[in-house]
Amino acid sequence: MTEPRHFILGAAGHVDHGKTALITALTGTNTDRLKEEQSRGISIELGFAEFDLGGGVTLGVVDMPGHEKFVKQMVSGAGGVDLAFLVVAADEGVMPQTIEHLGILDSLGVQSGVVVITKIDMVDEDFIAVASEEAAELVEGTFLEGKPIVPVSAHAGSGLGKLKDALRSEAMKLPVRAEEGLFRLPVDRVFTMPGAGVIVTGTCWSGRVAVGDKLLAQPGELPVRVREVQVHGARSQLGSSGQRLALALHGIKKDDIARGFQIAAAGAARPTRRIDLRATLMPHYGGVIKNRQRLHVHHAGREVLGRIILLDAQDLGGDSGERSALAQLHLEEELVAARGDRLVLRFYSPVTSIAGGVVLDAAPRPHKRFDERPLAALAVVENGDVGDLFRQNLREAALAGLPAVDAPGLEGDESVLAVGKLLYDRERVLGLATDLAGMLTSYAGRFPLRLGIPKEEARRKMKFKGGAAQWSALCQALGTEVDWVVVDDRICLTPEGPPLQEPLAAAVAEAARELDAFGLDWPGLERWAEDSPVFQRAGREPELAGFLPPEVQRHLTDHKMAVPINNEYIVSPKAFADLLDRLQSYFASAEEMIFATFREVSGLTRKLGIPMLEYLDQTERTVRRGDVRVIGPRLENKE
Repeated sequence: MTEPRHFILGAAGHVDHGKTALITALTGTNTDRLKEEQSRGISIELGFAEFDLGGGVTLGVVDMPGHEKFVKQMVSGAGGVDLAFLVVAADEGVMPQTIEHLGILDSLGVQSGVVVITKIDMVDEDFIAVASEEAAELVEGTFLEGKPIVPVSAHAGSGLGKLKDALRSEAMKLPVRAEEGLFRLPVDRVFTMPGAGVIVTGTCWSGRVAVGDKLLAQPGELPVRVREVQVHGARSQLGSSGQRLALALHGIKKDDIARGFQIAAAGAARPTRRIDLRATLMPHYGGVIKNRQRLHVHHAGREVLGRIILLDAQDLGGDSGERSALAQLHLEEELVAARGDRLVLRFYSPVTSIAGGVVLDAAPRPHKRFDERPLAALAVVENGDVGDLFRQNLREAALAGLPAVDAPGLEGDESVLAVGKLLYDRERVLGLATDLAGMLTSYAGRFPLRLGIPKEEARRKMKFKGGAAQWSALCQALGTEVDWVVVDDRICLTPEGPPLQEPLAAAVAEAARELDAFGLDWPGLERWAEDSPVFQRAGREPELAGFLPPEVQRHLTDHKMAVPINNEYIVSPKAFADLLDRLQSYFASAEEMIFATFREVSGLTRKLGIPMLEYLDQTERTVRRGDVRVIGPRLENKE
């Protein structure tokens, strides 16, 4: 079974050269739907028809206005065209709008098509030959060079079979439209219908859409839900790339949306007022585009004004000889764009089409002219792997990282480290880890008794500009790739901290024995330091450098050799365990305890008894109820 193929066919050409009559003859649909169009005999708005070529190939035909006043509508219709026929009337030949339409189609990246010589029933063979020769010369160097040139008469019906065969042949050469990617539908019509609400129509650029899908109306990021899908006028559960679609939308009013908006999945494209692009003059244009020139920018049916900044050329066109340049557009209103989109540039006044463009970056930073760094990056985007550019940007971002949502499929890439919603260049981050290891070694030399450096202090010293939470996540993520570890709020050389030299280790053990001898009756750090032999000796022996009272207290607490009742009160684990045993024995025969009873059980004065009771409450060994305590869950369960 032949795989169905859906493409968009654009009908372009000068006004009154017979496009609409030809489409009607081919499809049976008159695309002039407005009364004014029918009375004046010209297309004003875009017209649409469905054309079954057979063999599984279906074309959505877009009839694009030919009059110069309606080129804006023509550009709107050309945005999603796969192939086109360029109409040249045999009695008039190539005309100004023929040339402009061809330039627009070529600039928008139309892939294939056919040249159609119309109205052959009105002239003799010589006129047909001349018109065909003119058309062949016109399309040289464009997407229509070498394509079939088919003479037809819509009224007499002659040549229509050959035209249909030529279109089918060209369509079969095109790759099947992929349904992958995020859904995008540039809107070309908006209206309302009773019972259906707001209806939008357009050509699906990418992805697929189904009834019930939640999408965004851009610009503005207005959330909408799809109530109904129609494909070429028929209800369907699914619409996809290359099809003409009508969507009934819930959650939006008609006045909230207009032609040039897009209905898209989140992340498919972004509203922007700045675009990097490759701008190329149309073949017929012989003038000059100057730096900072104000232009009309047409993209996906939307028109905005903007100024063009030429990044690698003084001027474009004229005597310079440059016909193409890297540029940045500074827009006066938002466009919704993505990399690879095509757009058309037209003069501010007089309004005429002069160049096409390919979007390279839809959200760039401002660039200086002739700056090598952005030019090199744009060259990678234009000619290389976009992943290479992201990796380059990731290296330049250093420890700031880049959002994971902007990564072009780099999952599992060994050069990238993912931490939460950010990505980092692995080499840069491992460099940070190496620097941090050196800092930890130095820190351990200065403070041998400390478990490690506080994470926040390390963040400041490493000049990490992200927040504390991201720094913590980054340090945690590096834990499997480095020679240091994260222990609670500190970064350490080992889980036990730096190894102690023998004299220092012996002094710590002696201090632990002295602490155990105090029981619960803590003398205070200052008094302990004054009376302790080990502290007195430390002041005289260089090998005990760093053995200072606050450092010893911190070391004993960090290594579970002391229980921190509060910042100024510690006891040995043995003394604390003995107190818990006494409390368990008490509560085995009593339900409540007042402070006086606790003082008898613990032997503590009010000065140390109050903080001890508060610690017992905090750790759920006891529970305070007014002026009494009852047994807490951790004491009851002997934790």
